[in-house]
Amino acid sequence: MNYIPLPSRGIIALYGPDTRNFLQGIITNDINKLDSQNAIYSLLLSPQGKYLYDFFLVEYNKYIFLECENMHLQQIIEKLCLLKTYLRVEIKDVSALYKVGVLFDTKSTKCSSESQVIFQDPRHKSLGMRVILKGEIKEPVGDFTQYEKVRIQNLVPDGTKDMVQNSSFPLQCLIDKVNGISLYKGCYIGQEVVNRMSRQEIFRKKLHLVEGDNALPNIGTKVTNESDEEIGELRSSVDNIGLALLHTGKSHTNLYAEGVRISVR
Repeated sequence: MNYIPLPSRGIIALYGPDTRNFLQGIITNDINKLDSQNAIYSLLLSPQGKYLYDFFLVEYNKYIFLECENMHLQQIIEKLCLLKTYLRVEIKDVSALYKVGVLFDTKSTKCSSESQVIFQDPRHKSLGMRVILKGEIKEPVGDFTQYEKVRIQNLVPDGTKDMVQNSSFPLQCLIDKVNGISLYKGCYIGQEVVNRMSRQEIFRKKLHLVEGDNALPNIGTKVTNESDEEIGELRSSVDNIGLALLHTGKSHTNLYAEGVRISVR
């Protein structure tokens, strides 16, 4: 069984009688989906409807685990503590106890237990199972590059690799296409903007799958046309495939990123 450890991920445990109601009022997805599925993917937005953090939520015993990027873990804890006010919710960093990985093998029959939580990645079935394991992951290590290629080829954005805090709008980054938004739940932070954008037929910018004639340059590299007009910017990539946030109202032919010719797929 080949696990792919994800050391860049951490775990926050939430518990207490008001936990579900608290989360329901702030996240983009519907917490009640946990009644019928093992995990959900969701975002926390600014009041202006822009991306702040993304994460997975999964129930484990009396807890709801929030699996997120380590670099934002303390920010998320501070934000949650600020938002919960008088509600009976406890919030704790348990990353020292639990490790995160991916079981990139959808034929696996392993199940959750007292020592591990395993759940299908709710964003796309091709991304296999995610694992929250008590203790270190000691199994043989799989190929993270291959995993990233599958993620990118299926147009699945991943946190700050593909979105910019306080700048990116979730629908422009296809979060609705990867099961990260419920348009039919009650109010949450940024909901009015999300609902208004959902009624738009065309966005000013949108995430696209791109392919280069050579290895693509770094995240944030500007994408230009043959007239050196800026069209957008690159986000995550592996070798010559990647994701790019591009202006929808401009031509997507004859594009370049630091001399690498790219085409939109």
